[in-house]
Amino acid sequence: MAKREMTPEEAMERAVKFSERYVARGPYELFPEREVVELVQQGLAENERVHGYRYCP
Repeated sequence: MAKREMTPEEAMERAVKFSERYVARGPYELFPEREVVELVQQGLAENERVHGYRYCP
């Protein structure tokens, strides 16, 4: 059975959840400028869609 391609919205949702869990698990904080965080999350989402992995943008 072929794997269904992830939509951009699904990928973004996964990237946001991933980054929130990452911050919650360790002594980390998200960068204070929300726009920067969103750009990084968009890069992670796009990389997961294109390459299958959330490579850091």
